[in-house]
Amino acid sequence: MRDTEIERLLRREDGHYLNVIDLIAASNAPVADVRDNRDWGVAQFRSAEGHVGRKPYAGTGNFDAIERLTALRARTLFGAEHANVQPVSGSLANLAAYRALMRPGDTLLSMSMASGGHLSHGHRKHLVTDLFRVVHYDVDTESGLLRYDEIREIAERERPKVLVAGYSAYPRAVDFALFAKIAQEVGARLVADISHIAGLVAAGLHDNPCDQPGTVVTTSVEKTLRGTRGGIVLCSEELRPAVDSAVFPGLQSSVGLAGLISLAETLYDAATPEFRAYQQRVVGNARALAGHLLDGGLDLVSGGTDTHLLVIDLTRTGLSGQEAERRLQDLGILSNRNLLPGDPRPPFQASGLRLGTPTVTSRGFDADDIRELAGIVLEAVLAERWDSAPAALRARTTALRDKPRADDALADLAPLAAAAPAVADAR
Repeated sequence: MRDTEIERLLRREDGHYLNVIDLIAASNAPVADVRDNRDWGVAQFRSAEGHVGRKPYAGTGNFDAIERLTALRARTLFGAEHANVQPVSGSLANLAAYRALMRPGDTLLSMSMASGGHLSHGHRKHLVTDLFRVVHYDVDTESGLLRYDEIREIAERERPKVLVAGYSAYPRAVDFALFAKIAQEVGARLVADISHIAGLVAAGLHDNPCDQPGTVVTTSVEKTLRGTRGGIVLCSEELRPAVDSAVFPGLQSSVGLAGLISLAETLYDAATPEFRAYQQRVVGNARALAGHLLDGGLDLVSGGTDTHLLVIDLTRTGLSGQEAERRLQDLGILSNRNLLPGDPRPPFQASGLRLGTPTVTSRGFDADDIRELAGIVLEAVLAERWDSAPAALRARTTALRDKPRADDALADLAPLAAAAPAVADAR
């Protein structure tokens, strides 16, 4: 019996996603080996709870072997003493870190959402704020950069148990050594959430917080690490019992074997020279995109990027992030609105637009493609009127999207794109 209803919706999503240009900074296109589970057999539906060697289920020896290998690859890739690879997401990895290091009512110090922080770092509607006392720090509203002296002052005043470093919309490199020093000075633990920059860290293109003693490092898997959905917690052997207990039974029960296999494949790929070259292209494309947008007259938060993402400050254009996002979507380009430091607009409108280059790089975009893409973005954002997407600009976008590229990570899905109805607007 075929479920034709869900099959129809899946094909619509194929038609949508395979016919757009994805500039969402949190997205990526995993290589075929990571997402192709046709040869995984019973792993597609097997699950079990508990830690390696101590699962309260019969017949989990092979399960343990796969989990042990996955954890070994994570430890080796990031240089950590211990890796828990069971979290189902980066957010759950963060919660596990907090649970391991704090008690209810303790203070957590993290970046605010408006400055580039993440929901799981203490948004007012997140569970974290029900469990802990959350205090925020911000970036400088003029430069868009972290103010380490001010972070130290807040930490000295608030005496947090956990200091969080790691962001979803901060385009510059983070000084994890300085963060670790601040945490040590006030008797706190540093939690470094590298979800957005994990691929850069693995490739040696960003400082590795695992080098800082006593730091707990968390990450999701599906962003620059180029995997499917999942999470990892990295820590010292000393913190292993607390972290493992926080994950199970503290937050989760069973873990799926398919997710572990996909993560193992992701970590295998991330240890290759090809992966490092890919990350170099990601950063190069982001810097090139930033340069073209600046040359075209747009403002960027912090004036550029050191990573895979950038944030356009739309204040001088008069556009909201929501409107800029809509204009690009009219052309078949995905992006997302983003709050700016000190943003007067509400979050659903926002005054910024976040762009990222992981997916377009995975799909083979080179320097010429990035230059053309920047030109399209500039024309769309700076247009005085926008009743609908201009035909000429849409044609340029389509030509850029459909340009043959030998190293497109989703090339094997081309038949799906051809067979599915094109759905550029899938709000």
